[in-house]
Amino acid sequence: MPPVTDLRDTRVLIPRTRRALEGLSVGGSGFSDDTYGDETMNAAVADAIASLLLYTGSFFGKELEVVERDAEYMAPVAWRTSEELTEPEASLVAIQAALDHVYMTLVGTKQSETIRNEGQEWSYTISAQVLSERLKGLRADRDRALAAIEAAGASMEAWYSFIEVRDARVSALVEPYVSGGVSSGQQLDPRGFG
Repeated sequence: MPPVTDLRDTRVLIPRTRRALEGLSVGGSGFSDDTYGDETMNAAVADAIASLLLYTGSFFGKELEVVERDAEYMAPVAWRTSEELTEPEASLVAIQAALDHVYMTLVGTKQSETIRNEGQEWSYTISAQVLSERLKGLRADRDRALAAIEAAGASMEAWYSFIEVRDARVSALVEPYVSGGVSSGQQLDPRGFG
């Protein structure tokens, strides 16, 4: 993979997401002891962002854009966000990736198993309560992150009026809700000074 030059690139979140999935002992990009490679982690980041977009609707306020596709299947292999993510949003993505990872791990995990051969027997049991508490904790973390982002005053929705950017006078007439326009009692200067 080429180096990251755009902070909207989802690869920016690989180290944070790797720590969320694998723990604090992992290193940075391409670290040799990592369970998952950079491509897998980048896909996990993109999946987490897509999940947040699905679960929160327009509340997340960013879009996930496909940058590159696989030549054979045309499946996305590189992504970026429409805007650079803030630190709370990046944490939210890492938490969602951890939730997705724990859920998918649990789908294929046996809760208990006994293995026998001619003279020996081994058995193990995974506590369902521990697994349940882990999922509840991750969900609570995600909900707290969403609440903190909302409480910060940013509505997480970003937009601008291309009409106002080009002509404030026309914008005041056509889009009075943008800048207070005519409907709010604002007087327009007939000389064209807004």
